[in-house]
This record gives sequence, structure tokens and C-alpha cells, in this order.
Amino acid sequence: MRNLYSLYNSTNTNDLCAGCTILDKEKPNYSITDYDSLDRNDVLFLSDSFYHRFGKSMAFSKQEKELISDCFDHDASFSASVKCPSVKEADMSPDNMKLCRQHLDLTIQRVKPILVFTCGNLAMKMLIKKSGITDKRGRSYDYTTDEGHSCVVVPIFHPYSVVKEPRHRILFETDIRNAYEKYVLEKKHEGKLQYKVLTDIQEVIKLAYDLKDTEETLAMDIETTGLNFLKDSIQTIAISSRETNWVIPCDHKDSPFRKGESHYEKMWRNLRAILENPKNKKVFHNAKFDLKFLINYGIYTKNVWDTKIMHHFLDENLPKSLMDLVKLYFPTELESL
Repeated sequence: MRNLYSLYNSTNTNDLCAGCTILDKEKPNYSITDYDSLDRNDVLFLSDSFYHRFGKSMAFSKQEKELISDCFDHDASFSASVKCPSVKEADMSPDNMKLCRQHLDLTIQRVKPILVFTCGNLAMKMLIKKSGITDKRGRSYDYTTDEGHSCVVVPIFHPYSVVKEPRHRILFETDIRNAYEKYVLEKKHEGKLQYKVLTDIQEVIKLAYDLKDTEETLAMDIETTGLNFLKDSIQTIAISSRETNWVIPCDHKDSPFRKGESHYEKMWRNLRAILENPKNKKVFHNAKFDLKFLINYGIYTKNVWDTKIMHHFLDENLPKSLMDLVKLYFPTELESL
């Protein structure tokens, strides 16, 4: 009666697991080398560890597998990043991870995927040695096995967390779709972004003449030396119309406008004319940050629209960072997701 597991526990372990402390824990089985039966596939989904129920070990539960199928209507292979069942991140010491990565490497070498989705923090940590799934989900990382097979790794939320928190579903589905279209279907858009850096005061004056009465919506962005609007300064101001992008080096250390006091004052006076034009919209992201800096320079921007606030009105549950919005609406424009 000491341990019911001992009645059916498999004592067979893989030589690659020698020294792993997970072997000291009571598990129904160990070292599930599922990669021996996996076939080659373009896409591989990796869970944290195997799910064990009714004598069977699976990478994902039935409910999790159904969610993936609902969000991804293509063929894929499924495995676990840790080859023993019901292993949590706290159980995986650096030495344990190093041992288990040998199995993980063999899994990827067997499947030879183009794209690997690591589901959850442990799977991501096992494969790319990074933590923080909330910040890193949807991004891409290169991975190469010891045998030389290269693939792209994209961390995503674990489907279990999506089942528990349905608001994550749109991010889960979007991250999968974006990565599949970009890396497997190779639907890429090479953005031809061109911009002009204004280094002559006459160029700034002409820009102000063209934009001070325009009704065209303009996108605005500033770069600063820090977060404190009372102490830090505006290095550059970027202005974008539908066709053109301009960058003005304001208090940048290499700005030509800082060399002469009259040119410096003219630059700000002309920028003020553009930003205080009452006839058009100026679009910022997280506008309150930019506006307090501009106000400190004596510029009171008119007709401000904020994409962060606007997106909150569309769906208050979605993240609203600029990178998240680009992933949602312009994924093919990104060099890296």
C-alpha cells in the first residue's frame, strides 16, 4: 500500500535521462520517447509536459486539442517539451532541462518542422531558454538542432490558459495564423518605408507651409531621452502622411538646429504651426506621453486621436501596445513577428 504507482510503474528509462531528479518523483511512466513514432511535418506544437489520463500519455488534452483544431485548420504534429508526464516548471532545474533538451532536439530532428509553436512558458523556456510568455508570445526565434535542422520558433499561450481565460483566444489564434502565413506559406510583404530627415531650416519651413492648413490626417511620434517630461528632452519628431514620412532632429545631440539659436527657435515655431493646425487629425499611440513633452516645449497639439484608446473601445480585453496592434493588423509588414 506504500505506493499504488509501484503496481504499474514502468521502470524503463532512457539513458539520456541519467541524473534527472524527475526520476525520483512518483510518475506512472518516464522518458516518453514519442518522437520514435512522429512523422515529418511543417508544423509542430509543443506542450509543457505530457498529460496522463486513463493509462495514456498525450501532449495535449482532448479539450486543448479541439481548441487548436478550431484555430488551425492544417496538418500538424504534437509533442511535449518535457518527456515525463505532469511536470511543472518548478520541477525543472537547469540540469534537468539540459538533459531533457536532448529528447526535445531529437523530436524536432525527427519531425523536421518549418515552424514550432511552444505552448506556454515551460515549453518556450525548454526550447529557446527564455521566459516571460506574456511579453514574448507571437515573436519569432531561430532554432537549429545538433544535427543541423533549422526552424522558426513562435511562443504562444498554452491552450489550457485560453480555455481558462477565453479573452486570450484572439491572441492565440492570431499568433498561430500570422506565423503560419509568414513562415510556412511565405506570405511576406516587403515594406518600402522611406523617410526624409530634415536638416535644413528651409526644409522645416516648407514642411510647415505645406501642413499648417492641411486637412489630411497625420501620424505623429516623438523620441525622447527619457520618461520624465520635466527633465528629459525631445530628440526627434516624426510626421507621416499617407505618402511621405519626415523626421526632424530637435534636441538630438547631432541636430543641426541646435548650432544656431535663431534656427532652433524657428524649428519649434514651425513645428508648432503643424501640430496646432485645427483643420486635421493628429494620430498618436499613447498620446498622453507625447503631449506632455510637447506642452513642455510650448506646443498645444490640436485634434488628437490616440490608437491605444481607440483600440480599447474596440476590445478592452486585448493588449494595446504598439507592437501588439501591428501584429494584429499589419503582421506581414513586420520583419520579425
